[in-house]
Amino acid sequence: MSEGFDLLQELLEVGSPQGFVETCRDLRDNMLFYDREVLIGAYTGILEGLAFSVLLDAAIGQPESFELVTDRVRDFIRSLPGNLDLREYPMDVQSLAERFLETGGRSLYEAFPAWVATLHVYESGEFSAQDDIDRLLAEARHEAELGSESQALARIGRVGALALTGRRIRPVWGRIAGPLEPWLHGLYAAVEAVANHERITYPLQPIVEERMRRSARNVVRDLSLRRRYEEPASDVWREADEVDRFYSEVIGGRERLTEEAYTVVQAQGTKLLPVLLTIVGARELRDDEQGREHLAPVRALEALVALHAVEAVPTLLRIVAEVDPQDALFGAAQTALVKLGSAAAPQVLSFASGEADAETAIYLSEVLSRMEKDERVFRFLTSMFRRTSWWEGKGTLARALADYGDTRALPLLRDALRNLDQRDSRQSELLREAIGSLSRRAERPKLSPRGRRLRRQP
Repeated sequence: MSEGFDLLQELLEVGSPQGFVETCRDLRDNMLFYDREVLIGAYTGILEGLAFSVLLDAAIGQPESFELVTDRVRDFIRSLPGNLDLREYPMDVQSLAERFLETGGRSLYEAFPAWVATLHVYESGEFSAQDDIDRLLAEARHEAELGSESQALARIGRVGALALTGRRIRPVWGRIAGPLEPWLHGLYAAVEAVANHERITYPLQPIVEERMRRSARNVVRDLSLRRRYEEPASDVWREADEVDRFYSEVIGGRERLTEEAYTVVQAQGTKLLPVLLTIVGARELRDDEQGREHLAPVRALEALVALHAVEAVPTLLRIVAEVDPQDALFGAAQTALVKLGSAAAPQVLSFASGEADAETAIYLSEVLSRMEKDERVFRFLTSMFRRTSWWEGKGTLARALADYGDTRALPLLRDALRNLDQRDSRQSELLREAIGSLSRRAERPKLSPRGRRLRRQP
């Protein structure tokens, strides 16, 4: 395993105190303007590239040693804080090393599981060119939010294997990765490592072909990774297309989507669902850094409604349950549920009558009252009205019954009015408005099948 050993040795040397100082000095000397964060980023990139290349070389060329090499790289990353304790060096060097450990060292530690998961999937071939990267990332984010790290990593491994073999990770995931961000950074670093590798051509071919290539040629060693990482790798794999531009518009600052965006929605259809649903559900997108309301989830909701995406209902219900009713996203979620109509009604009714708390159930009553007529909805609304007190929101339910428009609710509302303390003028007004609205519906003449007006019974 001499080739892999050479790369491992270079990794250990660059990560040693002397290697840190020399590499950072070389990087600084090649900078037009000194910037400590840029320098640390470049040094981190060198270590990331070397570390992943060591793992990749073992996966391709020495699969029997892969676990051993994995342990060596893991030990190296874990030992960085001890290796780079540079108290004997000048203060500026100590400060630089401490800053690297806070940022780049942590980045390496967090990216490592994604690298191992990726290479396990790549080596096993347990992925398909038909896999949907957006769906896998959306599922991985969901699993990570639930605390299922192993399940999330399994999907990240498939995404990484696809990325190594030439599939794109859309740039929008850099904004909506959430808990996946460290692993996603690791996947970007892995692709950069392959793009800069002097013995491997990006994109990778299936593992069997890569091993045949490795055994068929006489490899010329040129340990130039340190130099090569000072130059940007090709980023053809990140070129934007119309879908990327659509996601940029959704994430951007516009209040409403453009006609061009709706054209993309209609053309792409359900392919957009994983990203749009992630944007809508991403808590970090609900407010920007200044605490101002962020409109990206609202714009994503517009697109989901245009797609008639009933898959969005669970996310919308969660928004109604979690978001402040004064936020634009709350109203947009209610409106989206109404527009989804009868397709969404069963889930809304089930949630409202089941796990939703009393306040959320009342807000969902407003949604149900504006959907198509359904006997289950009527029973739910009347049941809610009976058991809800005025301070909990009985007035809102009175309006919901009026909006629903079933005149069978009139006796219930009139009985509530009779039993109401007339000093409660606001509640009395709400009930009278609801009764008046339903009474006008009851008095409205109906048309016979032939179009003649039916005579109202006295």
